[in-house]
Amino acid sequence: MMRSMQNIISTTAPVIQQLTHEWYGHPVNAPVEYSFTLEGDCLVFRAAQKAPVSIHPEAIPGMFKEELWMYDTAEFFVADAEGKNYVEFNLCPNGAWWASAFCGSRQPLAGAGVPEGVETTGSVTPTGWGCSVRLPLAWLKAVGIDIRHCRLAATCILNSPDYHFCTTSDDLSGEPDFHRPHSWAMAKVQ
Repeated sequence: MMRSMQNIISTTAPVIQQLTHEWYGHPVNAPVEYSFTLEGDCLVFRAAQKAPVSIHPEAIPGMFKEELWMYDTAEFFVADAEGKNYVEFNLCPNGAWWASAFCGSRQPLAGAGVPEGVETTGSVTPTGWGCSVRLPLAWLKAVGIDIRHCRLAATCILNSPDYHFCTTSDDLSGEPDFHRPHSWAMAKVQ
């Protein structure tokens, strides 16, 4: 199934967009609202949903933690305009985070390291969650990504352990796989 999705990066107030369906086309129980903004020297990603969430039991707010995707996460992927180098960013609803840069599908980019200066927030209640990250543009530039000329995909994993994979990617063929930079829309900066 192919669909045409767009991700807007706002230079003023956040433009709220939604993930409403999972990989196989079924509606999610409540839309995930997300936005991207340029704020000073950072790309800011925000996500929220009015639904219960399951978070990694070792996720500490504001701290780097691998394998957050094994539980519910808000995520985004950003690539250079050609879709060669890209970044995956996982954000736990409580504000824990993980990020990595790649130079091909799941091939770590040598020397990229973990971004410094990342700031996150998170809030989890029995009826919903909301989180945000401020990712320094300098790190994106260092891994070869110009945010004003990039490919972008908002994604999330919900309903763990009976996963619902949601994405703005155009390519939903086969099993869920977010690592397809060729299928991410060019970001619209406005």
